[in-house]
Amino acid sequence: MKNQLEKLRAKLAQIQGRMTTMLNENPDGLDEAQSADYDQFEADFDATRSQMQTVEARLKKEQERQSFLGQVQRAPLAHGEPIGQNDGTPGDGGDKKEAYRDAFWASQTRKPLTPEQTRALGTGVADKGGYLVPEEFQTTIIEKLAEKSYVRNIATVSTSSSTENIPVEGIDGANGWIDEAGTYPESDPTVSQVVMGAYKTGRIIKVNEELLNDSFTSIEGYISMKFTKSTVKAEEAAFVNGDGNLKPTGFLVDATLGVTTAANDAITADDIIDLWGSLDEDYAANGTWMMNRNTLVKLMKLKDGNGDYLVNKGLSGAPSTLLGRLIVINKNMPDIGSATKPIVFGDFSYYFIKDRTIMTMKRLDEKYADAGQVGFRIDKRVDGKLVVSEAINYLQMAA
Repeated sequence: MKNQLEKLRAKLAQIQGRMTTMLNENPDGLDEAQSADYDQFEADFDATRSQMQTVEARLKKEQERQSFLGQVQRAPLAHGEPIGQNDGTPGDGGDKKEAYRDAFWASQTRKPLTPEQTRALGTGVADKGGYLVPEEFQTTIIEKLAEKSYVRNIATVSTSSSTENIPVEGIDGANGWIDEAGTYPESDPTVSQVVMGAYKTGRIIKVNEELLNDSFTSIEGYISMKFTKSTVKAEEAAFVNGDGNLKPTGFLVDATLGVTTAANDAITADDIIDLWGSLDEDYAANGTWMMNRNTLVKLMKLKDGNGDYLVNKGLSGAPSTLLGRLIVINKNMPDIGSATKPIVFGDFSYYFIKDRTIMTMKRLDEKYADAGQVGFRIDKRVDGKLVVSEAINYLQMAA
C-alpha cells in the first residue's frame, strides 16, 4: 500500500508539472484547445488526489488495527499468563518483556537492582558478554533506520533469527502449440537459492559520566540516536557497493549493465532514455531511479527532442520524477566519472534486506574511566542482496 501511495504522489507531481509548464509557456492565456487540455489535467489531478487520500485513510486504519492487535497480544490472560508464544527474545511475554527492559536499562545506568530485576536480567545474557537489548529498543532502531535510509524504504525488508535460503525462480519455462494427438513439451522452470546471512556492524558509544548521571537525560534515547546515525552510514554504503566481505552485497555489484555512455564525463538525454528502455517492462512497471545529488543536478539540465526537461521537479515537497518514475537521491551513489556507475533504474523490491533479531550491548566502565566517560559497545546484524540481477540496470560511464 505504501508503494501505491508513492506512485500516486509521483503521478500528482507529474500532472502539476504539466499544468505549470502549460501556464508558463502561455503567459497571454490559453486557447480553446489548450484550455480543454488544462481542464483535463485539473480533473486528473483531483481524481488522483482523491485516490491518494483514500489510500492514506486505508493505510492509517491498517496501522490502527495493527496497533490494536499489538495491545491485545500484550494483554494478560485471566490467570495472569501473557498471550503469545515464546519467540526466543529475553523476557518473553508482555509483562516479562517490560520487566526485562526496566532491568536492562537499570543495569546500564548502574542503578541498584531488585531481586526481581536481577532474575529478569539473567534471561538476556549474551554468549560473548553483555546483554541482549530489549525488543522495543531493537524495534526502535530498525524503525529509525527506515526513516533515514535511502534503500530500506524501497527494498524488501524482513527480520529473521537465523540464516535463510531464499528461492529465486530463473527461467519460467515455455508453452508449446500442440495438436490433438501431439506430445506436450517438457519445459521446467529453474530455481536457485540466495543465502541471506548476518554481518555484524557496531561501535562503542562514549558517554560522559555527568550525562549518564543526569536524571533528566534518557540514556536509552541518546544511545538510540547515536547508534542509528552511525548504522545508517555503514549500512547505506554497503547496500550500494558492499563487496560481500564482512558486509552486505551492494546492488551495484550484481545489477545488470543497461547502457554505456560515449563520454566519460557527460550523460546525454539519449543515454537516459536508453537506460530506461533497457529494463524489462515487468521490472520497469515498479521502477525507481537512484543517483546522487550531483548527478541529478546535471540531469535537470537535459531536454528531450521537444525541448522539455527530462526531470520533473516535484512541487511542495513532492519527489522529483524522471520519465514518469520516482527519483531517489542517495549520496552513496558514485559521481559521474571514468568507468563509474552513477545511475541505476530498476525494481528495488528485489533487493532483500534481512535484519537479525539479536542485538547486544555491553557497558565498559574501566576502558574510558580516565577521561570521565563510560563506553557502551553495541552491535546489530544485517545482510542485503539483489536476488534478481535483471531487476536493476545501471548506466556505465565510458572508461
